[in-house]
Amino acid sequence: MFPWIILGLLTAFYSATTWLFFVGLGRLREGLNRTTPSVSVILAARNEEAYIGACLESLVRQSYTGPYDITVVDDQSTDGTAKVIRELAGQHPNIQLIQVEETETGWAPKKYALNQAIENSAGEIICATDADCTVPPAWIQGLVQHFEPSVGMVTGLVQLNQDNRKGSAWARLQALELFSLFMAAAGGIGMGLAFSASGGNIAYRREAFRQASGFREIRHLVSGDDDLLLQHMVAKTNWSTRFCADPETFVTTEPMAGLRAFFRQRKRWASKAPHQGPFLLIFLVTTFLVNLSLLVAIPVTFTLGRWVVPPLACLAVKALSELAVLWRGARMFGRRDLLAIFPLWELVHVPYIAVMGLAGLGGGLRWKGRRFARQGRTDTEIKT
Repeated sequence: MFPWIILGLLTAFYSATTWLFFVGLGRLREGLNRTTPSVSVILAARNEEAYIGACLESLVRQSYTGPYDITVVDDQSTDGTAKVIRELAGQHPNIQLIQVEETETGWAPKKYALNQAIENSAGEIICATDADCTVPPAWIQGLVQHFEPSVGMVTGLVQLNQDNRKGSAWARLQALELFSLFMAAAGGIGMGLAFSASGGNIAYRREAFRQASGFREIRHLVSGDDDLLLQHMVAKTNWSTRFCADPETFVTTEPMAGLRAFFRQRKRWASKAPHQGPFLLIFLVTTFLVNLSLLVAIPVTFTLGRWVVPPLACLAVKALSELAVLWRGARMFGRRDLLAIFPLWELVHVPYIAVMGLAGLGGGLRWKGRRFARQGRTDTEIKT
């Protein structure tokens, strides 16, 4: 009975936490700021020739009534990314191109590129997205409305291309998996537990960024220009965080084309786990242990022909708590279409979390044609 008690306790803690997210989603509220501070939009681009044009076109079509500029850093692209940016900058004077020739020692490339953009811009509010994303016309306006006097950071939803509402099962599984991450982040913020954000849809005060020491303490990590920055801001400053649930601010990106690309992306995300704050680290470890235990226990108990009920009961409790959060989020964010794939998603979720949890702890990382070695708590680029 002892192993089942441990599994039961882990499942109970995991489910209780997901119910916190459920409650937190109901506490999200509209922004009340009506001022129009200066805004600097920043993004780093490496080998994004296929997407950067659409991204910048969406950024120059903003309805924001205040002053804003766009700083794009070409991070040593080997394709035509810089050419596309340069052509659009010639048509739109508020676009500025910065080209990085070499990453400074001790910095991860993307953080160095973003830091260059911040240092070469002056807006009171910094809005960031990714080069493979597109934003709606009211994106800046919607984020800025949440910057009431006490707010230092605002983050929002990134969703996969709307064409995938009726796309392949693979695309819809990705869409629901990504949506689940954002519902946890939004619910956490709603409960006053700000632990996660996305670099594809994020904004922060320049002063809050400065007070949190910017990227300095996390500059050596390949990933984490979003959630790790958020956690440093929460720990080091008195600024509060908001999640913007306004549909006019939802950012769109494309699904991963294949399993290998998806695996590399999620492995990169998982590699941040050892650097997370206490609450998120405990939740991530519990999530991993619950799913790993279920992955082992269910086939073993079926093989033995006994003790089948305890792991199945834990799986049911886990599934119901996750469904509750996703159901509430789907209603709030207009994505009820994602719920149809939930049964399949739940089946693959257990092995997926177990595998990615292990993958994120070791081995090198690949990103944008670069290779990084894991050296202790530092990610070091392997020059080729």
